[in-house]
Amino acid sequence: MALGSTLFLTRELPLAARKIKKVTGKINALNYIILTDKIIVQGVFHKQVFFVGTDDIVHHLSGDMPFKTMLYVPGARPGMTARISAEIEKIRTKLLPGGDSVLTEAIIKVTATVEDAASVTLAPGTDATVLAELVVGESSAQVLVEDTFILENTARKITEINSEVVIQNTELIEGKILVQAVLHNQVYYVGEDDVSYHQAFDMSVSGIVEVAGAQPGMKAYVEPVVELSEAYLVSPGEVFLKAVIGWNVVVVDELLTNIGISALGQNYRVNVLVGQPVTHRHKVESRVLLENEASKVREIKANVSEISAIIVKNKVIIQGVLHKQIYYVGIDGVNRHQAEEVPFSTFVDYEGAMPGHVANLNAGVEYSAFTILNPREVLQKNIIAFNIMVLDPQNLPVILEQGTKVRIPRIVGEATGQVVVSDTEPIVVEGLTVTKAPIVVSEEQAGSRQTQVINTVNVFPPAVGLGETQCEVKNVKITPLENQVLVEGDLSCDVSYIGPDDVVYRIRVDDRFSVLVPLAGCLPSHVVEASAEIEHADFDILPGGDQIRLTIILRAKVRCIKEETVYVVTDVKGPGVTVEKLLVKVKIPTGEIVQLYVVTEVSGGGINFQKRTFVLELVGVGVSPIDIVVDVF
Repeated sequence: MALGSTLFLTRELPLAARKIKKVTGKINALNYIILTDKIIVQGVFHKQVFFVGTDDIVHHLSGDMPFKTMLYVPGARPGMTARISAEIEKIRTKLLPGGDSVLTEAIIKVTATVEDAASVTLAPGTDATVLAELVVGESSAQVLVEDTFILENTARKITEINSEVVIQNTELIEGKILVQAVLHNQVYYVGEDDVSYHQAFDMSVSGIVEVAGAQPGMKAYVEPVVELSEAYLVSPGEVFLKAVIGWNVVVVDELLTNIGISALGQNYRVNVLVGQPVTHRHKVESRVLLENEASKVREIKANVSEISAIIVKNKVIIQGVLHKQIYYVGIDGVNRHQAEEVPFSTFVDYEGAMPGHVANLNAGVEYSAFTILNPREVLQKNIIAFNIMVLDPQNLPVILEQGTKVRIPRIVGEATGQVVVSDTEPIVVEGLTVTKAPIVVSEEQAGSRQTQVINTVNVFPPAVGLGETQCEVKNVKITPLENQVLVEGDLSCDVSYIGPDDVVYRIRVDDRFSVLVPLAGCLPSHVVEASAEIEHADFDILPGGDQIRLTIILRAKVRCIKEETVYVVTDVKGPGVTVEKLLVKVKIPTGEIVQLYVVTEVSGGGINFQKRTFVLELVGVGVSPIDIVVDVF
């Protein structure tokens, strides 16, 4: 049936594939196990297969294909660490005879570098500047933990116990490291019915290790060792667990140092500094609605957590969460507490930064202030200071000497291998007749964000008063990124001021601005529009009159427009199947506006369906969001 020049497509199932259109894949859940002289690397290959069915519609199927390979690395030992990567070298798909199944094969290249932490002394040199971890001190301590637990089944004897320590948190104070962990115990026992059972028990463990020279802000490496683990039956239904845990601690302090590199020798992994470290400040402003009315706010404590960085060419994008603890007194005189988490993102220009580099970030709340707007609402302002270094990890034969130690990974060995994964998956769907029609839908997302430009200019002769000042935004440029848009431009201000001789002087101040506007779902392939406007401008004469400070608040506004052709279900027929429909007015690929019945609900027949929400014109009602069925399977 034709609708203008647009065809309804009817899928009469069973459905088979006519040809493969595209196949993509990615590697997930990559991990490793190190054994003596070898490493086992395992992961999951996630495939996406797009095929043209006998209904001439492109369909999709996906699936996970686990893989595992073993690489030989002489010198590797349990307890060492590794850096692993997996790269898809080739994907091949083939339709089996009849088109009812598809064979997927992938060749995956796996690379593993085994490392062992070493304490060495780097010789001074001029070959590279690296971020090294200076060893402040090393120490060890022991702690005894014991407890009694109830067994799920009465026991005749304990046959085995395996224990593992999982570090949960470490905290450095002056001269000490506080360690919190969980001892995970696996107990195997024989019941009174002569059946073997297993039960897990967790025991909280904490300890204090003294290390001279340790200070807050340093880094601690804690290696737990289960030195003793025993289990005894107290009674047929109770087990007593006892363990001795050893903590081996190394405290380090990061510093930049210049080193020498030799032509030959043992390789170590060093973090080579890219460019020069930079500092950055970011303002986070939020309003919080209190759970109870407040007579006063006593204190707001703020800290930064969940810091992460994305490196693009010559820029570092920073994301994190500002965690706040609000302490206030209610109108009933009761002290209350409320927590708030404010996500934030910002970016900094960093010359030489490239994808594949890593960012070393130190962040702290530099300034905090709050204003009570009303008994239920508080305005909070925070300035976060960042120290940023971009590093390029490299395996280099560094020159060593006697002296102060640094902690650095020694390259034990590297190995590369290939693994082939394959899978055959049926693609036949039976029992339905599904009719679809193409419509054109557009989605528009909008977002905005403020930024502040502060510029201090020297003036001569000195200023005693300010005259008329005008500012304008020019040359706005946008760079669409995934889920965010970078807006940049020029800011130009004509400033007039009065000198001590009552003469009006004029100067021109030019500056740049840039702001990262978050816009979830927006991609570089979409149509993006942006503008920037000045919301507020302040001009102040600084003491002495030799400088004028300009404070400009701008707002960048972004629109992301996506237009796509989608197939919507207009009818479903099958045994025991019922549908609900609505009449809508839509645009079709030819550009015409037509009326069309679309399916909004499907029931019966034991089938599944997928919906999407579109903003469409419902005939006789008006524009409204509508959930429409787009596929049935």
